[in-house]
Amino acid sequence: MTEITDELVIRGNHIKNRIVMPPMVTFSFHGDNGSYYGKQHIEHYTKRAKGGAGLIIVQATSVFGAIDSTGMWSAGDISALKQIASNCHQYGAIVMMQLHCGNMDINELSTEEIHSMQKNMMRAAIRACEIGFDGVEFHFAHGFTLCKFLDASYNRRTDKYGGDVLYRARVLTQILPEIRNNTPKNFIVSVRMGEYLPESKDGVEAAKTFEKAGIDLLHISFGMQPPTNPVPDYFICSPITYSGCKIKKEVKIPVIAVNEIRTEEQVRFLIENDYVDLVAVGRGMLADPEFANHVINSEPVNMCSGCKKCFWFTDHTLCPAREEMNEFMEI
Repeated sequence: MTEITDELVIRGNHIKNRIVMPPMVTFSFHGDNGSYYGKQHIEHYTKRAKGGAGLIIVQATSVFGAIDSTGMWSAGDISALKQIASNCHQYGAIVMMQLHCGNMDINELSTEEIHSMQKNMMRAAIRACEIGFDGVEFHFAHGFTLCKFLDASYNRRTDKYGGDVLYRARVLTQILPEIRNNTPKNFIVSVRMGEYLPESKDGVEAAKTFEKAGIDLLHISFGMQPPTNPVPDYFICSPITYSGCKIKKEVKIPVIAVNEIRTEEQVRFLIENDYVDLVAVGRGMLADPEFANHVINSEPVNMCSGCKKCFWFTDHTLCPAREEMNEFMEI
């Protein structure tokens, strides 16, 4: 039986436990001196690393600007991101960066525009490595640009980026060798995606395609829309989480499950039954930066209130858990 404290090794990177902090955009944070990233972000990720997370995936960062050091890749941003990576490593966490390509209509993009996007994707991955990150996660989920390429019902392209799943995934698989050639052998390349693209079989085919292409890790959330399919009576997590368990059965590379996982019971259920390899705890870690340590030691967790509309994402100061989390986080 796998334990939540068991180490998982991916490309030589030793992830010390099975608890992941997933990418969550901190909308109410501000950078320093005009940059996007700054002191608030450094403190935010450092406290979760100190709190025991084995793997931290830094929030969605646009690939655009990676080539010419603009946007989220300015000098100030690079400085803050370097500090985030360094601090996470100081507490023994493996740290990756999620990369996204905005929210464009992929059916309207010219081939030249796709090639330009791919160049930014490559450069962003390589720069993340140079900054000190252990890997990157490409955001093929939640209806954004890359997700639209992958979804068989949305993608109506008739060129080499549409049609069969081999072509729909090509926006990444085509540039993966170049990323590998310009990063160390231990650099992790991951994909966040959904199961239903639009059918389950489409997601399974996409997962297998990424695995065959050399992707190291799959983070299963949802595609264009969250699934509403019922889960088995014994399953104590959400349909999105169940998607991760289903994809896990179809591939040999590690799989992360996510969505509304907020209790020690859920974490242990998923890992100790080998439903997935890693468990991503989002809002639970926002409410309790020490979530991982508390679960590992079977200590009380400062519970997320499960607000219908998460106040944390709108304005973190409005989170009902704020009073209890003040001792962990400096605002």
